[in-house]
Amino acid sequence: MKRKKLMSKIFLNYKVTSITVILFVLIMAVLGKNQISAYEESVLSIYADQQDAYVQLVLDQINVVGNRSDEEIITKILSSLDTSNRKYWTLSKDQALLFVKDITETNRYKGFTASTFFASDSASEFLQKLAVNQVNHEIIDMDREKYVASGVIFEYNGSQYKICLLTNETVILDNNIFLSSKIGLYIYIIAMLCILLLVAMILNGLLDIRNKKIDGLVKKTEDLNRIVESLEEKIKAYDYYHTRFHVFHEKLLEVFVKKLARRDIYPVAFLQIRFKKPEQRLNFLERGNLLLDEKVIRFSREENVLILIFVQYPQEDALKAVEKLQTDGVIVEKTASREDEMQSLLEVYRKFREETSDCQD
Repeated sequence: MKRKKLMSKIFLNYKVTSITVILFVLIMAVLGKNQISAYEESVLSIYADQQDAYVQLVLDQINVVGNRSDEEIITKILSSLDTSNRKYWTLSKDQALLFVKDITETNRYKGFTASTFFASDSASEFLQKLAVNQVNHEIIDMDREKYVASGVIFEYNGSQYKICLLTNETVILDNNIFLSSKIGLYIYIIAMLCILLLVAMILNGLLDIRNKKIDGLVKKTEDLNRIVESLEEKIKAYDYYHTRFHVFHEKLLEVFVKKLARRDIYPVAFLQIRFKKPEQRLNFLERGNLLLDEKVIRFSREENVLILIFVQYPQEDALKAVEKLQTDGVIVEKTASREDEMQSLLEVYRKFREETSDCQD
């Protein structure tokens, strides 16, 4: 029971440690991803500030010369600026959309309003936040892509205009220098997490080896304890049945036999010996103290009769042991034995008693 409790506790600690390490690695991975996202946001914010300055520069260029027509603003200023599918300008007057990217794209959106073009929630919110002569920026979603948008409202020739510059985030984040730095950061985080996980796995492996050693030591200790208990039982049994210097009364004979039967001991031999004279009996016992071991139990039936139980002796060996002790006037009247597990010790004993009773009669 103690071993089961110990192993259950060890397994629980091992399981808790593994789950804790895995959860810690996952948490660190999420935090690392969030830190990289925050890093990207900060880069976009820095770029947006620079983009605001660029929009302000274009606005100043428009305001340098007064009385320009919308067409002149578009052709002489906006069309001359560097644009692409991922970075372009928009210009709207009041609610009408005047310019998008280039002449071709402008024709596509002719008749559209600025609110229609900036249709997403974040883009609409960006338009609403625009202020007069104060450039603002936001990160907006349009057509499932993110843009850094900078814009301003300005008055020109009595009309209100909105000019915006939209840059796809991939233009900024796919920059070779930034991209290599980000990849390096990803590699660093992944490497650190892999090292952490590897170290945890190694420690868990060492813990598992230690637990197995503990399990082996516990099992060995239990085996040794069982051996010690078994030896103690045998010693107690030998002490209880010690007969080298004792002869038990016949009344204890059945008690001994029942105890041997419970232990399922075999072979067991029963011998009844009769002596013609008391001094022959005494001589036999004295010689038995030297030549017979503790597995031979002696019982006195009457003055000139002994019953011997040979524990773990085949009948043939028991008779040979008695022959070594025989002197004149010693008669082996009756023998019986249990030679294998198929026989019942009690039945052999009772049959022996019946036959020896007949001999007595």
